[in-house]
Amino acid sequence: MAMPMATFRSRTNECFRVTPRRFLPGIPLAISEAEAEISRSGCIGLPWILDCEGARAVGATGIFLRVGNELALLKETPYDSEDVLQVALAKYPEVLAGPTTDGDGDARLLLVSREMGVPIAEQGPANFSLDHLFIDHECVPVLVEVKRSSDTRIRREVVGQMLDYAANAVKHWPLSLIRQALEARAAQENTAVEAMLAELRPGLEPEEFWNSVDSNLIAGRIRMIFVADVLPPELVRVIEFLNEQMNPAEVLGVELRQFVSGASIAYVPRVVGRTSAAVGAKNPSGRQWTRESFLEAARVRCSQAEVALIEKLFAHVESLGVKLSWGRGATPGVGGWYNVEGQPTGVWVLNANTDSPTSKAYLVFYFGDIIERTGPDRADRIEGAARKLEHLPSMKRKVAEARAAHWRKYPSIRLEDVLSDAQATETVFEAIAELIDL
Repeated sequence: MAMPMATFRSRTNECFRVTPRRFLPGIPLAISEAEAEISRSGCIGLPWILDCEGARAVGATGIFLRVGNELALLKETPYDSEDVLQVALAKYPEVLAGPTTDGDGDARLLLVSREMGVPIAEQGPANFSLDHLFIDHECVPVLVEVKRSSDTRIRREVVGQMLDYAANAVKHWPLSLIRQALEARAAQENTAVEAMLAELRPGLEPEEFWNSVDSNLIAGRIRMIFVADVLPPELVRVIEFLNEQMNPAEVLGVELRQFVSGASIAYVPRVVGRTSAAVGAKNPSGRQWTRESFLEAARVRCSQAEVALIEKLFAHVESLGVKLSWGRGATPGVGGWYNVEGQPTGVWVLNANTDSPTSKAYLVFYFGDIIERTGPDRADRIEGAARKLEHLPSMKRKVAEARAAHWRKYPSIRLEDVLSDAQATETVFEAIAELIDL
């Protein structure tokens, strides 16, 4: 059974994503008050709270929301139109960020464009219009088609439509067209493409990114996602069949139900297509990174000093933490878990990146996950760590952005910057100490 994630937002467009601690019968998710309370930008007095202790089962079509001492019921509500659902995906791609066949927990998405043109001939005009084009943190193009369950085309026609788009995109999409689309979106949002890529994956160089996107397109390594408020059983069976048969391409479905109560909206995604047969087809070895394989890759991709720093981080977790959580992604990844407020929590993620000469190993501080677990009342831990990290030149802007977002960000630093001098290395470990139970 797919485990749901949830993104909560108010009509003032505040948005965050949560991983429920536990599930109650008949209720899609349960989170604590401290994890969900938001009191900023017009949301004061409208915290999004689902209380594990006070919730009562109401069936699969509702969520209880605690506002102060009152309980409100978020009822499952159809989308007013397909465009409402499309806008929600464009503004909040985090509701789609997790879905990969192997369930990569560090998956992130970058929106390239809505209504992305797809030609059917070399250098031809755009004959089709894809609802959304995203690119994920591994530079894999993600094609998204959105339909409401009331649209009769969702059962059969949408499958042929998606395969048509994908076949022509792989063969006829010039990389320059995708670059122009992302540059246009960056200009519209008054930001730089480099800043977007840094948010997608720290240390990702533009040329490395575009070369990888091009390589993935040529290889047919793409992800197709069908999104609907309700996915009919007939479509689910087709998605599962295609995902089991296709490799390296992936085919997944996301059922994105909407629950509404007054000014608050909850999106609850359910992913389909991750069958055991599909996982085996995409990852026949079932490989997971281990200490040995991680260090073996790091010795090829990193300097000797960086490898020594990696081993020091491992030793720090083994001495003061809970566990090292090994990733399954294409690039070597590992998370450092410690007790925070008595709860095992991922505090940092280390990635050795690709074997490209321009890629750099990096360390990510998981402020966003920590604030979800401890709640905003205990943000003093993160503030203490941030005050140390902001003294590092490459972290100053990132820490400021994380503080402005009430710590729902994941600031990162390259290992080469951690090693810029002895004080910088000491500062990083002092910051970790501020975050954890000692």
